[in-house]
Amino acid sequence: MSVAREKTYWPLVALGVSVSAFGAFLQFKLPPVLPAFLAIYPHSADMAAGFMSVFALVGLIASAPLARVLERRALFSALLGGLAIAVAGILLGFMAPQSGSLMLLARGLEGLTFAVFALIGPVIANQAASRRDLGLVTGLIAAWIPIGQLLAGLLALGGADWRGLWLVNLVLVVPLLLAALVLRQYLGPIARPAVAGQALPGTKTAPALLIGAGVFLLWSLQFFAFMTWLTKYLTGELQLSAPAAILAYLLPVVVVMLFNVATGWLLARGLRLLPALIVALLLQSLVWLSAPWLQGGVGILMLVVYGIGAGVAPACFFHLPHHLARDGGAIGPKAYGVLMTGRNSGVFLGPILMAWLFQGNLGWSGAAFVIACVTGAAALLAGTLALRRVRG
Repeated sequence: MSVAREKTYWPLVALGVSVSAFGAFLQFKLPPVLPAFLAIYPHSADMAAGFMSVFALVGLIASAPLARVLERRALFSALLGGLAIAVAGILLGFMAPQSGSLMLLARGLEGLTFAVFALIGPVIANQAASRRDLGLVTGLIAAWIPIGQLLAGLLALGGADWRGLWLVNLVLVVPLLLAALVLRQYLGPIARPAVAGQALPGTKTAPALLIGAGVFLLWSLQFFAFMTWLTKYLTGELQLSAPAAILAYLLPVVVVMLFNVATGWLLARGLRLLPALIVALLLQSLVWLSAPWLQGGVGILMLVVYGIGAGVAPACFFHLPHHLARDGGAIGPKAYGVLMTGRNSGVFLGPILMAWLFQGNLGWSGAAFVIACVTGAAALLAGTLALRRVRG
């Protein structure tokens, strides 16, 4: 299956998005209940940041070897293996929350599943997409993170504690397994490009992909810093109740998901990718600058603005290889590998950097200013991509 298909096979698209969203739920089941979890098990802020950042560390170490292994293995086998590793990580975390080292190991196992599913989920969905629907499918793929976040946040808002979220995560293995069994005939080896040269980025595309990976790194750094520590900031600094903090956490997540899909659809219909990306980054930088005043109506408005920017940006990143291919380069798995390396680096650095900053002399306000500068730098770097196209 490939984008050469005349008709999209939506059940397979749904499986691909669900696989990726399951990986996101593995990671993001912690932030909505982080304040309550740390109240029961008083791990340090650095250790708590590690519970999130270990996902990216595992991704950085394992993604390249996994990609090579997956080229020789059926997607069905990869899906089964990922689910088995996830079960091991979920159970270990459930049984040993008081141990920082065992909890970190448990989250690392979940992170390995995350790394596998981040690779195979988009592949499954893309191989089922027609050329006409590719933009929409790209937007759906970009929404995998907010889908996982939204599920975790809604469950926490409904009264589930951290143990409840871990149990739900375990139960979700069952429908994924059943769907994989039903669609097994489509889950063969990863489809190779029809032309051998398409396996590598083109000579004109490669430098632009590296710049894009740098932008993705900076964006991921600030986004995961925001999403990891938002509930802790709202309850500790602004004195919001736990339900109010979770509602505030979910507001940008819902907006992100909507704008992921809308942006993918618009990109397929002529939206200019680089200007959209730059504006999105500048909007998020503005929200970071306003963080000390994120209260009341202004706070709600700025959370919506942040969600818009955070929804547009990842759709642009996941569509970037297709965009750059118009400049004479070809796209393939290695092109996405470059971008995902940048993303994983930012995911690893963001929660840890934010923890160091707000615990230091800068406090929350100073930390927000530093991350605003990081996000502004991402916009400037994205601007160099636009300049390359003008000069080219």
